[in-house]
Amino acid sequence: MSGRHAFQLCIATGQNLANLIPALQCAAEEVWILETPAMRASASHLADALRARGIRVQRRGFDDDDIGGTRASCEAIATELDGRPVTINITGGTKLMTLALTETLAGYLATDVGTARPELVYTDTLHGRLDWLGATVRSERLQDVLRINDVLLAQGYRRQAGSGGSEAAYWQQRATGRATLTRRLGDSARELGGFFGLLAKLASDALQGGEDAWRPHQKLQYCPGGKYAQVLRAAVEKGLVVWDADVALSFVDRDSAEYFSGGWVEEYAGLKVSGARPTEWAPRLEIEHVESRTSNELDAMVVHRNRVLVIECKAARAAGVGRVADWIYKVSQLARSVGGGMARPLLLSAREVDAAHRQRAAEYGVDVLACEELCQLPGYLRSWMAG
Repeated sequence: MSGRHAFQLCIATGQNLANLIPALQCAAEEVWILETPAMRASASHLADALRARGIRVQRRGFDDDDIGGTRASCEAIATELDGRPVTINITGGTKLMTLALTETLAGYLATDVGTARPELVYTDTLHGRLDWLGATVRSERLQDVLRINDVLLAQGYRRQAGSGGSEAAYWQQRATGRATLTRRLGDSARELGGFFGLLAKLASDALQGGEDAWRPHQKLQYCPGGKYAQVLRAAVEKGLVVWDADVALSFVDRDSAEYFSGGWVEEYAGLKVSGARPTEWAPRLEIEHVESRTSNELDAMVVHRNRVLVIECKAARAAGVGRVADWIYKVSQLARSVGGGMARPLLLSAREVDAAHRQRAAEYGVDVLACEELCQLPGYLRSWMAG
């Protein structure tokens, strides 16, 4: 069928998802990746993502030093194709490479009577469509084909052992068990802002010593009343803390301390993301880059309609000059690295983020929901998913 050739060519680019989407949407059975020396690593990542979906892959060197080398590479590919019906993804590569490839292949294939001309497809991620430039010019909407593993592999990442799967299920079970408290914390963030900082500090102090120096018994600076006391009583009911309505406070276990040191914001995000029903999402995703072997943990990663949302969650006061700026820079870089141009970073903070840091976030393309804005997360998610 026109535009559905089982064989595709693409030129390796720094935006692998634009090459991966047409292969998945068009049910390609085999893809040749044309790689310049500068794009070998990117081609390797794309090949991994394609193979994980059961698609046969070949990587072919492509000379882009000068027009002569580019033309020679195109002619060698055209000769090897020998009239085979092909879809050429023209999203990647330079204009010169694309023109040389399409003109050379069209010329070679046109000499064979009865041979179908190559189909040309361009992935327009901005407008969410595939544009076809073959005998009949047309467009079609992008299908919802990408999943978390597709995105990670295409960007050169792997899930670390145990990340996702049973660990994610256990995390979800715990989060569900204290969902009422978590929603209360998030929805009342404005009134509880200062108390969040105090609880986060005590929880961090309890965890500071590591496994060998667990210090569950902590002391509040004052005896809480009103809304603060209500939160602690709810935490007691959930079996997270021991509190006798005075200044003595004990965390039941390390998990409860981690919850108050910042985990509740992650769980709040998870509850709202889960309720929005995106294509796929994962909490506390531990990933490793295949070349650098550097590891990162994503508080939450969401994939919907081929776009990526990377969420960073913070509960403690941003003590220290530049700490909020570090949060902003981190989530910006992670989103770009993990999801390329199709990713959006979001910073969730239980504490207020001042105007100067919000301006910095805007410059880095980072969305911010802080303090009382946390309750706006469902609306934010609906807007992002519909965009």
